[in-house]
Amino acid sequence: MIATPVLSLSHLRKVYGETVAVDDLSFDLARGEIVCLLGPSGCGKTTTLRMVAGFVPPTGGTIAIDGASVAHLPPYRRDTGMVFQHYALFPHLSVAENVGFGLRSLGVPRAEREQRVRETLGLVELGPLAARLPRELSGGQQQRVALARALAVRPAVLLLDEPLSNLDAQLRVRMREELRGLIRRLETTTLFVTHDQEEALVLADRIVVMNRGRVEQVGPPAEIYEAPATRFVAEFIGLCNLLEGTVRAVQDGEVIVDTRGGLQLRVAGGPASPGERVALAVRPEQVVPAPAGNVPNRLPTASRHRLAVGGEELLMETHAAPAAGGVPAGEIEIALDPARLRLLR
Repeated sequence: MIATPVLSLSHLRKVYGETVAVDDLSFDLARGEIVCLLGPSGCGKTTTLRMVAGFVPPTGGTIAIDGASVAHLPPYRRDTGMVFQHYALFPHLSVAENVGFGLRSLGVPRAEREQRVRETLGLVELGPLAARLPRELSGGQQQRVALARALAVRPAVLLLDEPLSNLDAQLRVRMREELRGLIRRLETTTLFVTHDQEEALVLADRIVVMNRGRVEQVGPPAEIYEAPATRFVAEFIGLCNLLEGTVRAVQDGEVIVDTRGGLQLRVAGGPASPGERVALAVRPEQVVPAPAGNVPNRLPTASRHRLAVGGEELLMETHAAPAAGGVPAGEIEIALDPARLRLLR
């Protein structure tokens, strides 16, 4: 029996006048899963998060939490907890009062409320700071207060709106490790928004890549990086070589592509049709010096890392220690594994 998703979005849509902010978006979150909405500014990721939270009404589609539709419910009845980008802490309330605010709004009895505040502050290691005001805290401490306030209500779904964007680079790295560890310990189902690719790759179990209101690809971080489904994903995530070309033939399970720069390359898989215009995507670290012997896609080059290959230019990135004598500075040969080339439309 397949378990009911904790959060399910089906054909979700949001239109502002003539602008389509979110268009036909569908995906599920399993219990304890961390899913990231990733994309450029204006792609609809924050609008999607706010529709789940109840701050923005959808134009169409459904939102369900634990199998029950919540699209018609106000935010406080949706069983979600949200951490805002700017934390939204009450400046006149202490740390403990901020963390207990949601519990008080829900009518949780005082004794239970105080116990849960103590427990949650302990989880984020802020117990000794319970009496302080927000202005007396560092940026990292304020972020943890906002997280504790969201977790104190024990939500079915935790919603994070770029929660680390206001921290400096070093603190952001440390806090994302702490955040992932805490979410893992509590097994909290989490949907978060970020434009930081590294943050998404480190934190998420799955990534939903969005562009112009639509989903480009959904998958684990490694799959998103190594097997981009579209040209946008290939170019948006990390560095990528894109070679434009035309399908010459399909033979023995491989697609033979003639690139604009005059190369003929073999690509594993398909489907493709002769004459079809395509693009080949290959990451810099997948461009490697050719081993001895007969290998497919062996190509002569004329430099070391930014390589001139026929009429194409490839970026090559290696992490292994060079062999004795290093890579010659003149002409070398490289190989492109057909299984690592991605055929895109």
